[in-house]
Amino acid sequence: MNPISVESFHTILYCRKWDACVSFYRDILGFKEVYIKPGFVEVHITPGARIGLLRSVKNDNPECVILSFQVGDVDKMHDFLSVRCKEITAVKLHPWNARLFELRDPEGRRLEFWTPQ
Repeated sequence: MNPISVESFHTILYCRKWDACVSFYRDILGFKEVYIKPGFVEVHITPGARIGLLRSVKNDNPECVILSFQVGDVDKMHDFLSVRCKEITAVKLHPWNARLFELRDPEGRRLEFWTPQ
């Protein structure tokens, strides 16, 4: 038994291109804004999981974060996002027994969407 009881998990992303990032997560991916303050927006992913978008001038390396989303049907998700995103990979089989595709947000962070094989 885990002695730490986690009720939700939130990831906060520093965003230099804040307006573009808010639009990407809200309008392109379709996540609902659930908390809005000047320079900070939090979007709902699933019960217990949110992503916070924080306006920042930090120059963090976007390669150090991968946002991974397990979805029910990777092909339907790919069809949905391929009309909204210009740069999206094809769905491919990975050695760890999942089918996935990837895209990047306006800051260059990698997002992967996958379904177990």
